[in-house]
Amino acid sequence: MDIQGLDQEAWERWVAFRKAIRKPIKPASEHAMALKLAKFGNDQAEVVNQSISNQWQGLFELKKSKTPGEPPQKTDKQKAADEARFQHLEDSNLKMWDDLVETTIGQLRLADAYLARLSLNRGSIDYADKLQFLKHHVADLIRKSEPKKVVDDIHIVGMVRELFGEPGFRRLRERAKEHA
Repeated sequence: MDIQGLDQEAWERWVAFRKAIRKPIKPASEHAMALKLAKFGNDQAEVVNQSISNQWQGLFELKKSKTPGEPPQKTDKQKAADEARFQHLEDSNLKMWDDLVETTIGQLRLADAYLARLSLNRGSIDYADKLQFLKHHVADLIRKSEPKKVVDDIHIVGMVRELFGEPGFRRLRERAKEHA
């Protein structure tokens, strides 16, 4: 192919790849595809590498690579949808909280599940407010519960440690010993 600016080596790798996947470039589109590759300028080899590594049949702009460990960036629309979904779930949980679970231990287990879901949304704007609300609610439930039953439930103990730290757990354990 004699097209100005075409990286011949990248083009040959691209043609060989298309043959290898049994999707050879048709003669009618060969010239257009070569022009397209040439338009990528100095990035032609990377464009071909990207298409081959992703098993794409076409040539596309280079995707910006993320730094490992960097969370994907959501659009404002996605963030709003996530927040709306989370708010809906939170509202329905609060509405059914007392109706579905009659014991305080059951409510504490639900609080633990809520804390797990809340932890997934640490980046949300009102995370601290939601965590503070949960902390107050859990404290009230613990006061109403039998301390021994709370200390014997490993999930609730984990939640107590996360919300109130080790000193909070020690106070709870001391209460359990006093009521034993």
